[in-house]
Amino acid sequence: MALKEEFYYKSPIFIQNILTSIYGKKLMQERYGPEYEAKMKELREKDRTVDYQIEQLERLNTFLLFVQAHTPYYQKLFQEYDIRLPFTSLEQLKTIPILEKETLRQQNEAFMSKVDAPVRGRTGGTSGKSLQVAFVREDIQERMAHLDYFKELHGFYSGMRRASFTGRTLTAIDQKKPIFWRMNRPLNQLLLSIFHMKEENFPAYIAELNRFQPAALDGTPTAMLEIAQYLLRNNLRLAFQLVAIFPTSETVTPEMRRLLEEAFQAPVFDQYGSSEGAPIISECRERKLHLHHETGIIEPYGEGGEVVVTCFTTRGTPLIRYRIGDRMTLSEERCSCGLNGPVIESIDGRGTSYIVSEKRGKVFEGDITTIARELPNSVLRLQVEQYALNQVTLRYIPDEQRFVPKHEKILLREMHKLLGSSMQITLEPVRQMKQEPNGKTLIVRQSMK
Repeated sequence: MALKEEFYYKSPIFIQNILTSIYGKKLMQERYGPEYEAKMKELREKDRTVDYQIEQLERLNTFLLFVQAHTPYYQKLFQEYDIRLPFTSLEQLKTIPILEKETLRQQNEAFMSKVDAPVRGRTGGTSGKSLQVAFVREDIQERMAHLDYFKELHGFYSGMRRASFTGRTLTAIDQKKPIFWRMNRPLNQLLLSIFHMKEENFPAYIAELNRFQPAALDGTPTAMLEIAQYLLRNNLRLAFQLVAIFPTSETVTPEMRRLLEEAFQAPVFDQYGSSEGAPIISECRERKLHLHHETGIIEPYGEGGEVVVTCFTTRGTPLIRYRIGDRMTLSEERCSCGLNGPVIESIDGRGTSYIVSEKRGKVFEGDITTIARELPNSVLRLQVEQYALNQVTLRYIPDEQRFVPKHEKILLREMHKLLGSSMQITLEPVRQMKQEPNGKTLIVRQSMK
């Protein structure tokens, strides 16, 4: 991986665009195919007057029977807890124990189903724990169909131009030219780096957006917000009309929504998913959040709005009553938009904290957690604390059996990729993270004076 990255960063920008498009072609082949087409047809033609719980129970049983047949961890668990399938009601799901992230991390291999699941994913997650998951192609295509159907409802169709604000490290740290984007031609997608969000760079971003003229924006909303605030401060307008804005990964506050819509002159429609494969939630034309009930079940858990999720599109690494770490406010409300899935009043648990870097500008919490992806299962948790503009400490809890000295070099390398080579980074292995007065453990602690 390091050699591939070195070749990429040392290549001319036009070569980087070609390499980005080659990778985009690979993603396209994973995400689009017969299952995608069949699911899109089903979603467009679906009778939404039927009680969604009937379909949910049917899909739950199909999923659980698959898991019982193919997944070592659940084969043992179902036997231990005498789980009898098929269930006759959704309430019976509660007979299956809660799945903690630590269990998934510790017994990662036992969660891998004995089937062809070639699409691998890694996630840092909102807790900073590193996890590996696998997906069968059919599940990836079904998830993509749900996401594309959501966008279709708001006038954006697959193949239209879109600009994505991404946490992928698209550019070399020392790149001099103000070209902080790369083109993914197979998906007609302009990828914009969020690591150069600085006042002097905003005109270049805006000029590129005006040149490309996307129909939609998606990606990190706090990065979009930086551009939005610049547009408003300088009384500027884009030279094209967006269909919609589709933020991902972070909580969108009412004030953020107002600023984005005012600056970009387009409606914001929120969505929710996760790298682990949580059920999909999306916002309808009435500005209500709906669970795509075909993709899973969300249950309240404990206090403070925490939820557990069961996702039907995770057959490669099944997640049943998984404590994902997010908080939501569930609702009994019905919506007039025509979608018949459960309404989610709000998604409350995705953070927007950031580190300020002289080289990169603001680096947000969601992107900092990606550091853990490079060391799947050997870093239990991480936290970054900033003391000065050029000084941070990375605390991490190493797995005593899996963490080896060379992993420290990987942590430093990934931190410098995110924050720039001039950042002074202190690595601090710890046994546990300090909790805040409210009981939370932060991914980002801001201690600059």
